[in-house]
Amino acid sequence: MSSKTVYRCCDLSVEDLLSKGMVPVDAVIDAIFGDDVYSEVRLKSNFDPIPLRLRLKKMGCKVEREAIKEGWSFLISRNCSNEEKSQALNKKATFKFDGEMVNMDVMDLEFPDNFLEVIRFIDRSSEEERLRVKISAFPQRLRFLLGERNWSGQVEEEHTGFVILLLDKN
Repeated sequence: MSSKTVYRCCDLSVEDLLSKGMVPVDAVIDAIFGDDVYSEVRLKSNFDPIPLRLRLKKMGCKVEREAIKEGWSFLISRNCSNEEKSQALNKKATFKFDGEMVNMDVMDLEFPDNFLEVIRFIDRSSEEERLRVKISAFPQRLRFLLGERNWSGQVEEEHTGFVILLLDKN
C-alpha cells in the first residue's frame, strides 16, 4: 500500500441488519461501492448467507470465509471497478400500472435478487396495498419476509418458467 492509501474496514452483522429491517446485501454493497467507500467489510453471521456470498462474488468481490465460535466471519473486499459493479447491477425490475394495481416484473433478475427487489419495493412503498409480481418461483424465504412485513401472497397463475403472485398487505 502506498502512503496515500487509506485502509478502512466496516464491521457489520447479518442479524443486526435483519433486526433493523435492512437487506444485508444492500448494506454490504453500499459499504464497498457507495459514496463512503470502505476497503473491506467484516461481516459476522450465525449462519452462512450463501446467496449473499454468491451475489458478492458475481459482482467481483473477494469473499474470505472463516468459521468462528459465534458462526461465521467473512472478510469482503472489492476486486472490480465501480463500472464493473454497475454492469453487474444493470438489470432492474419493471413496473406497469393496469388501473387496478402495480404490476412488477422481476424476471430479468436472478435469485435471490428477484425476491429481494420485491421486498425493497414493499419496504419503500407505504401506499401500495396490493402488488402483482411476475417471478420465476415463490421461494419460501420470500413468504417468510412478506410475513415479517405483514404481507401475504398467493400464486395467481402458474406458467412454464414463472409464476404470477398476488401480494396483499394484511
